[in-house]
Formats: sequence, C-alpha cells, structure tokens
Amino acid sequence: MQRNPGFLYALPMIVLMLLFFAAPLGIVVWYSLMPPRTFDLTSEVGLQNYRTAFSDGYGMPLMWSLIGAALTTLITALLAWPTAKILHHHAGRWASIVTALIALPIFISESVRLFGLSVFLMPGGGILAGTLNALFDVQIGTFLNTRFAALVGMIYIHFPFMLFPMLLGVAMIPGDRIEAARDLGAGRWAVLREVELPLAAPGLLVGGLLTFVLCLGANAEAAILGGRAVTVITAAIEQRFNYAQDWPMGAALTVLVIAVTAALVFPAVRRIDLNRIIRR
Repeated sequence: MQRNPGFLYALPMIVLMLLFFAAPLGIVVWYSLMPPRTFDLTSEVGLQNYRTAFSDGYGMPLMWSLIGAALTTLITALLAWPTAKILHHHAGRWASIVTALIALPIFISESVRLFGLSVFLMPGGGILAGTLNALFDVQIGTFLNTRFAALVGMIYIHFPFMLFPMLLGVAMIPGDRIEAARDLGAGRWAVLREVELPLAAPGLLVGGLLTFVLCLGANAEAAILGGRAVTVITAAIEQRFNYAQDWPMGAALTVLVIAVTAALVFPAVRRIDLNRIIRR
C-alpha cells in the first residue's frame, strides 16, 4: 500500500512553524511568569506580572486598542462593500487600474504614508488647510494629534486589507441568484440581507479578521497621527521592553493580547469555508 506523501510534503512547513512560531511564543509565555525586571529564564515562576497588568491600568490601553480595531474594521467594511461591488460589476481596464492604485500603497512603508498624511492634515501650512485657504479663503483647524486622527490613519492604512478579500466575496455571488430574488419580489435590502451578504460572508470574514488583527497590533498611527493622545496596548508593550527594561511585564502584556485575539478570532475562523474559497 502506497504511503500518503502529504505529511512528508508538509514536514518542512511544520518544522518552520515550530522553530519560528511555536518556540518564540513558548519563550514569551515562560518569560511572562518570571519575576519583574529580570532577564533570567530560570527564576521562580509566578503570576505577579498578570496581577500587575490588571491592577496598574493596562486595561485602558487594551480597551482603546480593541475599540480602535473594531471601529476600523466596521468602517472599512462599510467602505469596501460598495467599492468591491462597483469594481466587480465594472470589471475591465478601468477597474484594474483602480484596483492597482488601491494596492500600490501597500508596497510603500507605512511610516512614510502616515507622515505624508500628517503633512496633509497639518494646521496652517498643511496641504488641506493651505489649499482651502488659498483657493476659497477658508480657515480651518486640524484634528491632528487626536484619537480621531489615529482612527483615520488606521482606516487609510488598512482599507486594502478589507477590500481585496471583499472583492473575492463579491465574486462568489452568482448573478442568477440576485436576479431570481428580484423576480420573486425581493427589494434591494432584502437581496442584500438574504442573498448577497450570506454568499459573500467568507470574503467578509477574512477581510474583517485580517483588518482587526492588524489594527489590534497597530502602533504607528497613534504615535504619528494621534500624538499619543491615546495609548494603545502595543505602545505599552514597547515601553515595557525598551524603556522600562521590564521584559517579563512586556511578555505578560503580549500574552494577554494574544489571548484576547485568539478568543475573538478562533470562533470566526471556524465559520470560514476555506474549501469553498479555494474552489473559487
């Protein structure tokens, strides 16, 4: 009987995941159990870092990170749905050009794009304020260095990560289903609710998960555009590792973020039919 070669083909990837994913994650978890401000991995283990995380106000940065990720995911989904439908229904030369223009910024450094957006939003001499003043003699302020600016930055950066899975989801909607629903008297909202969204759900879930996870780990938007008006959990982790030199506390915060992410993501991942997506 011929042996199934699937395991042998997957063995390099298994070894790679164990060495570069599971092992570092295990080290981080073990480090989180060490005494505060130590670099030793052989000290007495304990949960003091986790108790400190809940008692020293680290819950607020985690909450702001979750709120920002959820809002960004929701807003990008609302923007990506009509964009994906327009690009799908008008597929051709112009749709390809628009898609390429949307994808192009991904290949540019995130920090460069955010600094460019900050120049656009700067008060007085910024591009937006200066243009309105020169053309229309309109004086405006700025929302730079605010939570709203950080949210705008996250939407700007992560919109492509929602759009392209959404394009895949929209492509999974058979046109005859929509026509049949309309022939049976379904209105626009009924077609959207009963036909389009259920059929496009795999793409929507993939885009939502990708956007949410990336936003949860975002830090540059709050630093460059938000002016630290809000402290996100990744900034708190960076401070613990770099400035405070408290690696066990930073590891504990990292483990908490991983746990929260897993608790939110895994139930959604179980609802994604990968076989259906691959067949498309």
